[in-house]
Amino acid sequence: MRVFFTNLGCKLNQAEVDDLARRFVAAGHRLAPDLASADLHVVNSCTVTHLAARDSRKVARRGGRLHPGLRTVLTGCYATASPQEAAALAGVDLVVPNRDKDELVERVHRAFPEARPETAAGDELPVPYVPLAFGHARAPVKVEDGCNMRCAFCIIPATRGRCRSRPLEQVVAEVEALARGGYPEVVVTGVQISDYRDDAGHRLYDLVKALLERTAVPRLRLTSIAPWRFDPRLLELWQDPRLCRHLHLSLQSGSTATLRRMRRPYDAPRYAALVERIRRSIPGVAITTDVIVGFPGESEEDFADSLAFVERMAFARCHVFTYSPRPGTAAADFPDPVPQAVKKARTRALLEVARRSERAFRRAQLGARLTVAWEERKGGGWSGLSDNYVRVFAAADGDLSRRLSEVEVLALHPGGVAGRLPSPPPLAAAAPPSRPLPEAWRNVPPRLGG
Repeated sequence: MRVFFTNLGCKLNQAEVDDLARRFVAAGHRLAPDLASADLHVVNSCTVTHLAARDSRKVARRGGRLHPGLRTVLTGCYATASPQEAAALAGVDLVVPNRDKDELVERVHRAFPEARPETAAGDELPVPYVPLAFGHARAPVKVEDGCNMRCAFCIIPATRGRCRSRPLEQVVAEVEALARGGYPEVVVTGVQISDYRDDAGHRLYDLVKALLERTAVPRLRLTSIAPWRFDPRLLELWQDPRLCRHLHLSLQSGSTATLRRMRRPYDAPRYAALVERIRRSIPGVAITTDVIVGFPGESEEDFADSLAFVERMAFARCHVFTYSPRPGTAAADFPDPVPQAVKKARTRALLEVARRSERAFRRAQLGARLTVAWEERKGGGWSGLSDNYVRVFAAADGDLSRRLSEVEVLALHPGGVAGRLPSPPPLAAAAPPSRPLPEAWRNVPPRLGG
C-alpha cells in the first residue's frame, strides 16, 4: 500500500508524522510521492484555532475527490477534540484519536484487511530510529507529549492529555541515529518540553546536556519553552556552538491583566526580566513568541499595554493569533467578548509591529557570519536557516542539501537575508547513512505533503 501524509500544525505533529511513516515502511508499505498516487491518506490534524480546524476538515475531504479507491485516516488534535464531526466528514474512512496514534498502523490493518502487506520489513528496519529520506534538513524529535497547564484559551490539554516524557536514553539513541543518517539539525519538540521529566528523574537540562555530550548531532534546536519553567542552568549549555541561538518563549499577551484572565502563571515584568537575562547570556540570540489578540475582556488599555510590550521586546519573530473560542475551554464561556471588527483592527496593528521587529532583527545580521543549514533550492540558489532562526538565501551551483556552511550576510532579502558563501565553500555535512536507504523511502517529497 502506498501511503501519503499531510501534516497540519506544530513541529510535534511533524515529528509524529515522521514516526508514523517509519512504522508504515517497517510494516511493509511504501511512501507515495503525491496524493494522486496514494492508496492511503493519513492526515495529522490540528485544532489550536478555528482556522486550523477548518483546514483540517478541508484536507481530510480532499482525498475522496481524487479517486474513489483512496482511503483517508484522520488523526491528531482535531480528530481527538471532535471525533463525531471528524467521522462524519465526506471521504474519511477511519478516525484515530491521539491516545491511539502509536497503534495507527495496526488500526489501519484491522479496518482495511486487504491493505495488510503479505510480508513485513519490521525485522529489517528498526522503529523509530531509522532516518527518513524526505530531504528536509531539520529532523524533529518528540521528547514528551501532553500538558499539565490549564490556560483558559487552550484546548491542547484536552486533546493531548497530561505530560508524559520519553526516557532520556531512548531520545539520545534516536538523535544519534538521525545524526548518523545525515541530518545537520535535530529539533527537540513536544507540547511542553519545559516539563520534561522521565521516569529516572531527568529534566530538560539533563536531556539537552546528554544530547550535546553523547551524540554527534551537528546542530540542536529547542522548540517552545514555557517562560515560567525556564531552567537557568540551560544557559550554560549555550557555550556549545551546536546549540542554536534561538528560544521560543510563548508570551500570549504583554498585558499583565490579560495574562491573569488567561490563567498564565507570570506577568509582563517577569517575562521581560527573563528575556533580558537570556540576551545577556547568549549574544545574537533570536527570541520568538506567540501573541493572542482580542481575548475576552481585553480593553483598549490592555491592548495598548500588550502592543507597547511587544514593541519593546524587539522579538526576532512574533506569531500573531486572533482569538477564537475553542469549545471545552474556560475562555469559551467568558463574558465581554471583543467585537470582531475590533479584533481585526488590533490584529493589523500588532502584525505591523511584529513585521518591523522582525525586519530590525534581520537588519542587525548584516555583516555577520552565520552558520546555515541548507534546505532547498530557490531559483538559482539555496534557502536555509541560520542557527538564530534567520532565513538565508545564497547563490550556489552545487548541491547544498543537508549541509552546514558559514555565510556572510550581505543584504536584506524578501523573507530573510541574502548571503555569500566562501569560494569554494567549506561545507560540512552530517555523516552519510550507515546503510542504504530502503527503496520504499526514495523519491519522496521533502515535507510529506504539508
